[in-house]
Amino acid sequence: MACRSARFLALALLLAMRCLGASAYPALGGYMPVSNVLEHTEIIKDVIAFGKALAGESPDYAAAKKIYVFGAGNSCKSPSSVRTLQGFARADLTGESFADKFIAGGFPAKFWDTVILAALDGTKDFAGAMRTKRVTSLKKLVVGLCNFYASHELEAAIQKLKIGDSADGSGSTLAWDEGMAFYYGSEPDGTEAAFGEAAEYDADFQGNGSLAVSIEIVSQFNAGLHFVRNSTANLTNAIGARDTIYKLWALTYIRAALKYVELSETSYDGKVHAEGFAWYMAIDGFVASYHASAAKAMRDALNISKPSVSSGTFCAVRDQILQALPAMGLDCKALVTYKNSTLTATCPSVCNVSTSLHLPAGRSPAAEMSASALSNLDCRVAADTAAAEAAAKETTALSAAVSFSGASMPLMAFSLAAWATVWI
Repeated sequence: MACRSARFLALALLLAMRCLGASAYPALGGYMPVSNVLEHTEIIKDVIAFGKALAGESPDYAAAKKIYVFGAGNSCKSPSSVRTLQGFARADLTGESFADKFIAGGFPAKFWDTVILAALDGTKDFAGAMRTKRVTSLKKLVVGLCNFYASHELEAAIQKLKIGDSADGSGSTLAWDEGMAFYYGSEPDGTEAAFGEAAEYDADFQGNGSLAVSIEIVSQFNAGLHFVRNSTANLTNAIGARDTIYKLWALTYIRAALKYVELSETSYDGKVHAEGFAWYMAIDGFVASYHASAAKAMRDALNISKPSVSSGTFCAVRDQILQALPAMGLDCKALVTYKNSTLTATCPSVCNVSTSLHLPAGRSPAAEMSASALSNLDCRVAADTAAAEAAAKETTALSAAVSFSGASMPLMAFSLAAWATVWI
């Protein structure tokens, strides 16, 4: 592994350059993009708005659904074109290495949309579910979705590199930067985004030989950017960085799943259960592609429709996961044990790995790229217009259906409350 102190020094240099007034694209933690990805990072502002709509004792599922489907106008492709969470969820990523692992495991191409809509609507596995299960699942699922879609950009970067489209600010470099933007987000220290979750579970799983994903993954993103740039392009090494990032994602979400299975078994709580369910979904298909029985064991343990987690589940699932780690290029020493675990000592499976996991060498951040002042686009009007147009179409369809049936109910003044019933 690359020396951590060198990475911290590189980050310090970036901050120093910023203080001296250098004009450049904004850094994403220890990563320096060479493209304008400001608007891409701001999909996390939609995630935040989505969560706020679900806050409190009476979540506004209709408002959250409106944000999910039409966007909140934060992440703009242009002033008239909105980037949306549902757009991520409905994208068909068939043919991409990360998504194909999920599809091979039996997940439909648009599985994210199916589960998020079910949680919003209170249907399928969420029919009759308590508020905390629905809300917690939804808040975590949309973060996992952004992480999942980040893989699409890394895949796009590789494909563009193959055809020589690798100039700074476009092609493979722009796609790679977009992948980091969706993973890191718009908030300080990557909070609210998947990167922030990696840091949280790094803190929960510390020990001799443990791997700090939030540090290692930045160096791998830096390496990948280096290898998709025109002057330093190297397809083999770019693919290596991409695949290392995928296994680091797996480590984060496996840690989360193990933590919440254990906590749910020792003292069941629907919120805790939902966290484990949602975080594991972000990596389920990836695990399944390497060890189907381990993936199924964890999936079954965290099935959101279950009212409890039975005694012995944690040890059984942990045993399966430990067997699966080597196939994924990981090991139990890198994983380590949840810091507040009370059940691990009772499990028959022990970690016998003595050497630290070896990862491809990462890199320091790219040099800052000169950039003109970045304008923050506002596409809220476009988002509201799209929502209004969809509501009008629903009104017209309902009106036509009533007229056809011979009823005389006037629907021309279809209210916002009625719109909500259509969408929830």
